This record gives sequence, structure tokens and C-alpha cells, in this order.
Amino acid sequence: MIEKNQAKQIIHNIFTLRRSNAIQTAKNNLNKALENKKLNTSFYKIRSLQFDLSKLDEKSDKAKQITKQIEEEKANFKQILKELKLNYSDFLPKFKCKKCGDKGFVNGKPCSCFKAEQNRVYLLNSGINKEKLPSFENVDFGVFGKTENTNKKLYEIAKEFVDKFYETKKQNLIIVGNAGVGKTYLTECMLNQAIKNNIYSVYVTAFNLNQEFLKYHIAKIEDKSEILAPYLTCDLLIIDDLGSENKLNNVTVEYLYVVLDERARKNLKTVITTNLSPEQIQNHYEERVFSRMFNKQIGIVVNMQGDDLRFKKQTKK
Repeated sequence: MIEKNQAKQIIHNIFTLRRSNAIQTAKNNLNKALENKKLNTSFYKIRSLQFDLSKLDEKSDKAKQITKQIEEEKANFKQILKELKLNYSDFLPKFKCKKCGDKGFVNGKPCSCFKAEQNRVYLLNSGINKEKLPSFENVDFGVFGKTENTNKKLYEIAKEFVDKFYETKKQNLIIVGNAGVGKTYLTECMLNQAIKNNIYSVYVTAFNLNQEFLKYHIAKIEDKSEILAPYLTCDLLIIDDLGSENKLNNVTVEYLYVVLDERARKNLKTVITTNLSPEQIQNHYEERVFSRMFNKQIGIVVNMQGDDLRFKKQTKK
């Protein structure tokens, strides 16, 4: 897991390397071709004439004479290339993106190739082990049966939470519901939408986050900061299935509170799904964690209703 600045540096390095490789490949092709004596002589004759022309008044007779010589030598150069079965285009950089020349930006704005690469890097480093995520546009609400309309509204709230990410003052979205009602699927849609909106997000199950807490707890002081940093600094943190992890003394509650409190102080947003009721959360994680999660001034709590969708799929088979 890495921090946002590290992800940005990775993207920057990708475009720097991609562009420099294209330029270097073109140079290598030219240098290889110039090993031919005839082509080498013609190439440097053109360069010499162009240098002489640059020192003259372009309207002078001498300039016109040299311009003619350049055109003649260029024709000779092309003929030699033809004899060698080479193309002049081989000496030009073949950029992956023709719009931006692999710079990543066009007129100061991110190119479509940059956005695509950013999405790929963000997804790769989000913590979720998937190459493709579900999207809000492709949700089949019919699977919810009687709770279709209720869950449609819930999905609207979740999408708005991401789409108005920097506008809303709400920091937390807590999704409560029984096992199998589709909470994880919903948060995967949110993660997909967040990445599309250039929001650096980290997705982690409560079990894996608890393992990170344990690793932090027993780590050497000099190693501690790197362990929790991604969870403390990402724009959006999604914790899935809170309550499914084993509660570790002096670890689970303590560091969960640290993460939630630190993110609240930095005004960073957190989404949590859980099978536990608010009362169970309060009993299991104590008052301080409960207050961070269910503070109505900074958060939204929604209840996802319905039957176990996984059970429904099994009975249909």
C-alpha cells in the first residue's frame, strides 16, 4: 500500500520513461542507419547547409541558392533510404499517445491517456484485488426484490457522496446491513466512481486492516509510520465488513480510533460497512469509536435492507 504522493510519482515516472524511450528508440534507429557511408554523408551535408542558411537573410540570393541545394540533397537522402529499404518515419519518435506525445498533458490539461493511466495506478494501489470494478451505471436493482426502491435511494446517496466529494461537509458514510445484502458491491461501485473522479482511495477489509494494526503494534518505532500512513492520508478510505475481524486487546479498538480520529481531524472521508447494529458497535468498539462513526454532524448512516443475495443465487442454480 502506498500514499497518494507516491502514486503520483509513479504516474509521472511512467510518462517520463515512456516519452524518453520513444525518443531514444528513434535516435538509435537513426544512428544505426548512419553507419551507411552514403546516408551519413547526405545527412550531415543537409545539416551543414541548414546551418549556413541560418546565418543568411532568407531573401538573399545566396539563401535561395542554399535552400535549393537543401531540397536537392533531401531528395537524394530519401532515395538512399529507399535503396536501404528504410523509412524516414523510423527516425521519428513513435509516441504511444499522438495527442500529447506521451507528456500526459495537452495545453496544461490532463490528456485522456493520463487519466486512463491514473485510473490504472489508483486501482492497482487501492488495496482491492480486482482488475475491474462494478459501476453505478450497471447495477441491476431487480435483484433486491421488495427492497428495490429503498436500495435505489441508498445507491443515489452513495454516488452523491463520491460525486460531491469535495463539496459535502459530511466526512463519513456508514452502511449498516445484514450479511449478503450487497454492501460490498455498493462500496466497490463507490471505489470505481471515486477513481474515475481522480480521488485517491484505499479499500481494505476490516480483517486486513486489523492485521495492519497488529503489524504496527509490534513494529520498530522507525518502521511504524509507513504502515498506517496510507490509511491516514488517502482521500477516501473504505473499510469493508467492520466487526468480522477478531478483536485484539490493545490493538483493534485503539488503532481503529486513531485512524478514524486522525482522518476526522484532517477532514478526510471514510466509508464503513458493517453487519453490526449501532448498539453492537458501541458495545464492541467502545464509546469513542462509536462517537466517531455515528456523529450525525459529520456523517451519514444508512441501512441496507434485503435478503441474502448470495443465498438467492445459490437457490436459483
